[in-house]
Amino acid sequence: MGTLAFPMIGAHTGCDNTPYNTVESFMEGIRLGADVIEVDLRVARDGTVVLLHDDSPYLHEYDYEDLNSLPVRSRISPLYERLEIVRLADVLPIAKQYGVQLNLDLKTTDAIEPCIRLVREHEMAGQVYITGSSDGMTSRNGDFRVVFNTATKLTPEESANYSLFAEKVCREGVEGRYYGLNMHHATCRREVIELAHRNGLAVWVYTVNDPDTMKQLIESGVDAMTTKEVSRLIALKNLSLS
Repeated sequence: MGTLAFPMIGAHTGCDNTPYNTVESFMEGIRLGADVIEVDLRVARDGTVVLLHDDSPYLHEYDYEDLNSLPVRSRISPLYERLEIVRLADVLPIAKQYGVQLNLDLKTTDAIEPCIRLVREHEMAGQVYITGSSDGMTSRNGDFRVVFNTATKLTPEESANYSLFAEKVCREGVEGRYYGLNMHHATCRREVIELAHRNGLAVWVYTVNDPDTMKQLIESGVDAMTTKEVSRLIALKNLSLS
């Protein structure tokens, strides 16, 4: 693997076949030894920040207490017939207790302000990274590490002339005062990693489950890698240290 520092390991929600956006998944990421735990965030009608990937009309119709009632939540997903909808307020104390970092993937812009407020209430700004819908965050919350989500696919022009893409996303990252770039692994090449680092930007990649792709990106120098296969990436880390 060379002498590069091993990237931070991010546990994608639902890692190692656990249910998505549940306390079980959160704890499994911690148990496996991930550096960062990812959760997807949306808001209920009353502004309660909840762990949920997909939008639901019920989010806009119900406050959290009613949203989390069995008759309503079971209509969102069969998963919630046996589990409650988790709030960000439920997992922040767990992360603080275990000293693990969080990747708060904001699915909508209306999650920004209640999320920031809650993190500040728990005095955890230095323990979180923000990805997803982060519009305007860097100008209003300079103490938060906001990772800029780049496009998930390259255009034909960008594929043919990758340097244009690399220059564009790095320029956007610098001008937006972002901590780094959050990139789909298929769009991330060594050229953009090196340019980002020269511009003081970290490079995160998601969601990397294939071992060969993991090795390639590790050798290219990415700073963090999000995966559902945490055990597999941990094994590569242990191998690199042996």
